[in-house]
Amino acid sequence: MTAPSLSPSIPAPIRRDRLTWAAYLALAQFTFFLNIQGNIIPFLKDEFDLSYRVVTLHPAAVAAGLIVSGLFGERLTRRYGRPRSVMFGLAGMALGAVAITAAPHPVVSILGCFLMGAVGCLVLIVVPTLLADWHGANRSVAIGEANGVSYVASLTAAMAVGLFVAIGFGWRAALLLGVVLAGLLLLFLRGVPMPAPKEPATVETGGHGGRLPMAYWLYWLTIIAFVGVEQSVLVWATEFLVRVKDVPVASAAIAAGAFSLGMLVGRLSSAFVLTRITAARALYLSAIVTVPAFFLFWGAPSLLVAVVGLFAVGLGCALQYPLTLTKAIVTAGPFGELATARASLASGLSILIIPWAIGALADHVGLFTAISALPILIVAAVGFLFVGERLVRH
Repeated sequence: MTAPSLSPSIPAPIRRDRLTWAAYLALAQFTFFLNIQGNIIPFLKDEFDLSYRVVTLHPAAVAAGLIVSGLFGERLTRRYGRPRSVMFGLAGMALGAVAITAAPHPVVSILGCFLMGAVGCLVLIVVPTLLADWHGANRSVAIGEANGVSYVASLTAAMAVGLFVAIGFGWRAALLLGVVLAGLLLLFLRGVPMPAPKEPATVETGGHGGRLPMAYWLYWLTIIAFVGVEQSVLVWATEFLVRVKDVPVASAAIAAGAFSLGMLVGRLSSAFVLTRITAARALYLSAIVTVPAFFLFWGAPSLLVAVVGLFAVGLGCALQYPLTLTKAIVTAGPFGELATARASLASGLSILIIPWAIGALADHVGLFTAISALPILIVAAVGFLFVGERLVRH
């Protein structure tokens, strides 16, 4: 197999071959399992009669799994290779899903969530680097599209839970659907060769002896800030509309979907955007869109204005994570999978800490004031990005 493009010059149109679709679908499967656990939390709470404090250990376990894999996952991918790592990640997520569906006690379902995060993260470590190596100058487009397809999977997970519950099959059927899809994807992957990672000796890099360069860590901090904003909006948008804007809970849940719709539109438009402006300019533009869009949502005098604001926030946030991750991978040179592993650590820390911090702050000053801190994270991300870009240039 020959890589579609390895030239650093202006890329030709991206070629979506079988390897590309295999990578897209593997990342989508990871996202399906990662996000569906949030949709089934109310059912776990009712079935096991859990407190809010205990039930939130499920998403915390997923984040903890991402952190563990971010620290040690790259060693496994280096030892067992990309194909086995992706397959092991998919199988591990399926096993975690089965554990949740069959759990007789919340300890088992929490362990299942941890397994989905820790083992499934191998997919998150391999796929972005694989796409970056395979598509060369089109790497930003490929990673952006992969995250767009993943967002479709995220929405599919939410709809699957609602549909299966509505027709009487129950929430477990949605998880088992994911298990079946993972099995089919494992069969598809058996015939897809994956290129080995680049050898450090053949590629120039700013890192030495397996160390990531300083610019990488600026992008790493950027990822923490951007992911923190994205996850905080996902977690708190519905509650904000209910508690602050006095929107009925059912209407608020539907309205909050405007953010996910904006994310989906933004990520699927990555090819259109990145053939016209550079990734760095796209990131700066995303911040310019996100901050005023957030304040439009925050101060909205009506539900319609709030929905427009949420959609615009999603549109602004859409490419922030995939483009920053791409920059981090490129900066890491031949240590791409070490870079994605540490980026998974950044995501896990961000998911675990920042939405919780917003909630803790809201307990003291109210949600209206607490959530207004999110633009500070956007400004911080732009600062980290700017310094990282300067380090790369000089």
